[in-house]
Amino acid sequence: MDLNYVLRIPWNNTLCRNFNPLAQNDNSTTTIKAQCCQAILSLFGVALSQHLKETSPFQLPNLATSSSCLQDYQSKLSSFSLSDNLVSHCFNPLQFVTAPNICARIETSQDWVDQLGKSTSLDSDCRSDLTDLTACASCLRAGNKVQSLLVAADGNQTHAQDCFYFAVLYAAGIVNEFGPESDGVVSCIFGLELNSSVGSASNSHSALVFGLTGAGVAILVISSLLGLYLWYNKKWRRKKNLGFGFDLDEQQGSRPKLRPNTGSIWFKIRDLEKATDNFSQKNFIGRGGFGFVYKGVLSDGTVVAIKRIIESDFQGDAEFCNEVEIISNLKHRNLVPLRGCCVIDDDVNSDERGNQRYLVYDYMSNGNLDDHLFPSSDNQIQKQLLRSPRALLITDWAWSLVKAGKVEQALDASLLRGGDSSNSNPKGIMERFVLVGILCAHIMVALRPTILDALKMLEGDIEVPQIPDRPVPLGHPSFQADGNNFSISPVLRGPKLPPGDTLR
Repeated sequence: MDLNYVLRIPWNNTLCRNFNPLAQNDNSTTTIKAQCCQAILSLFGVALSQHLKETSPFQLPNLATSSSCLQDYQSKLSSFSLSDNLVSHCFNPLQFVTAPNICARIETSQDWVDQLGKSTSLDSDCRSDLTDLTACASCLRAGNKVQSLLVAADGNQTHAQDCFYFAVLYAAGIVNEFGPESDGVVSCIFGLELNSSVGSASNSHSALVFGLTGAGVAILVISSLLGLYLWYNKKWRRKKNLGFGFDLDEQQGSRPKLRPNTGSIWFKIRDLEKATDNFSQKNFIGRGGFGFVYKGVLSDGTVVAIKRIIESDFQGDAEFCNEVEIISNLKHRNLVPLRGCCVIDDDVNSDERGNQRYLVYDYMSNGNLDDHLFPSSDNQIQKQLLRSPRALLITDWAWSLVKAGKVEQALDASLLRGGDSSNSNPKGIMERFVLVGILCAHIMVALRPTILDALKMLEGDIEVPQIPDRPVPLGHPSFQADGNNFSISPVLRGPKLPPGDTLR
């Protein structure tokens, strides 16, 4: 690249004359260094925009070319008696090498056109002489708009400054008809302060580089604050929906300690491991729903049963915690009290993953409920169920009474009280209920009423139809009777079925 323009452009290098890389970094020194680096970056942008105009790429092809150009640039700056290590302090040669991830995957002017189209606000507002204040302001606004489009296309807010610099290079090298070295481009687009010989107009121009850089920084700050707000709001809503009060426990390292109003405790995993001797097999009780159960002794001596869940239908920790809160509110003599729970994230930085879940119950010393509900084959209750000679279907029993005209016998005596009682139930209503029940349990499914019709019958809106006879089993003695297949089977005329008859 031809860098002789550095000697031709009357740029104000006063800030860089006070530049001392070895000076102690106080506030004023840091400000001077930053302003000097920004000035020589803008000045170097003139060469890059000319390179873009002549060759199409926004950046240099490789590291060797970048290093060579920066060395030549330093020699030009040294002719102004500036520091010999000015460029090496301000720039990294890699920052000027072409790469696809700088801004919206743009590398050449053709990529720019493919991404934004042939005409943007930059093409119309930055074409004229920018020494005019109004024209410069319009170009500045256009640069902001194009920068926003590039950041949106890129999808990464951290590339905002790089996208802005591409907009500067494109406006100076491609759009403006006076060229990158013109006074208007140098003072307005690159934001360089020119010496007074150029005129007072440059002093009143707001530096495009500083202005757009400030705007880019402001956008980044606002975006960061907005993201932080959304993240905090999401966390707050999740905690509010769970109805829990969280106290962060740094020692646990994965989940906060839970103290809901229900009295349940959010146990620490190390406490559960200590209680069960690290879930030793000697403390293994059995397998329950969704996982394994271990016996444990807490630090206060309380004996508990700890279920380690390995198969869960819960989609996330929020749903799991909601269920824990609901269950911990349930109090019944036949329910084992839920003492607490524990959730451990596989990824300690994740708020949603929680594959290791534990439930802590009071230990039941009389054995598990399954043994009582489903005992072994030698259990006396099961023997009685299997050997009972008078098993009976209540629908068959009620059917036989109805067909015999003895509906009243199907009613419990407590349902028919004296007429003087305020709680008495009319006999007709109760008999209607029995008839509706018989009809709904009819062996012929096609003859059963719909739920809507059944409700209307119960409420008395429609009459209960005559109940059709039930077909008897093939080979039943009734088939050898008088030929009336719809007569009542002797089996159904009494309240009990003879042993050996098939139940329907």
